Amino acid sequence: MPFSTRIGVRFGDCDPAGLVYYPVLFHYCHAAMEEFFAARCGVSYARLMSERRLGFPTVNVRAEFFAPLVYGDEAEVEVWASRVGRTSVTFEYRLRRASDSKPCASAAHVQVATNLDERRAVPLPEDLRRAFEQSAEA
Repeated sequence: MPFSTRIGVRFGDCDPAGLVYYPVLFHYCHAAMEEFFAARCGVSYARLMSERRLGFPTVNVRAEFFAPLVYGDEAEVEVWASRVGRTSVTFEYRLRRASDSKPCASAAHVQVATNLDERRAVPLPEDLRRAFEQSAEA
């Protein structure tokens, strides 16, 4: 089941045209992924990095944009793992305008489990693998 969170669109998130600048939508995805770790994996992303020295850098990204978000909107961001490999996970995202559920964007990020001290890929820890697999969209 996908995890969902809401993120308010701030003034600084917008370009001069008044629309959320597209790289900010990637930031919203990352923020939702961090909240996913806390809610579904039982560990905050910050603790995962500082205590377990494990990170998930993005190695591939794709996105599609459908409708703009503007200052004052609230984005509803859904995240789930669509593919779980030996060392990587593909997180899928759906971003909607919360006020009317209008689809605004979708994205997929391939992220690799990385030992932060050695800066090398490592196998997914079993506790995280289980959480990722349980998040798959039904």
